[in-house]
Amino acid sequence: MTNSATASFTVDGWDPQGTEKAEATEFSRVLLTKTFTGDIEGTSAVEMLTAVNETSSAYVAFERLAVSVGGRKGGFVLHHSAGENGHHLIVLPGSGHGELAGITGTAEIVQDDEGNHTFTLTYEL
Repeated sequence: MTNSATASFTVDGWDPQGTEKAEATEFSRVLLTKTFTGDIEGTSAVEMLTAVNETSSAYVAFERLAVSVGGRKGGFVLHHSAGENGHHLIVLPGSGHGELAGITGTAEIVQDDEGNHTFTLTYEL
């Protein structure tokens, strides 16, 4: 059975690890932390790589979540990829642990006009 959980989150830490320019593209590595409230409660740590040039940008990231989802405590890894073909977030198969062992699914992040973030996880467990 497919379930859905929605939460707000704040970015608590944004720690650039370095930037490098190669030809016309700038590459950056960033470490960030988040706090989730709502149907999902807990924190996460993200390692992100970005590539930006005059005409496009893209990023990949792995996010380690330590959360409670639907009253179940544990965690999982979320694989992010974004670029010209959209934004994709997928639960890394086999990454669930604790009461979230076996979790599969996808997620979506929406930012409103005021900069508030909403995270929706569609999952099976």
